[in-house]
Amino acid sequence: MPEHDQPALAIHPHLHDLLVRELRIQPDTLDPASTLEAIGLDSLAVVELSVLLAEEFEAPVTEDQIAGLRTLENLNRFFLSNSRKG
Repeated sequence: MPEHDQPALAIHPHLHDLLVRELRIQPDTLDPASTLEAIGLDSLAVVELSVLLAEEFEAPVTEDQIAGLRTLENLNRFFLSNSRKG
């Protein structure tokens, strides 16, 4: 099945918490189809998120990796595949 036909995943609760509590993203903007820019991740927030994810994954995560994900759904998939909290 092509990726665009797959149903959107619910945002992992821990990722949701990082975005809302740590980066102060509005919870009502966290639609998996939204772009990272649309939910309010500017370049400074991407840097902050890379630090938070590096701590979560216990491995480096670059700003370019995050920016390359482009959508919240892709960020969620990345989180699910790398998180210790799976």
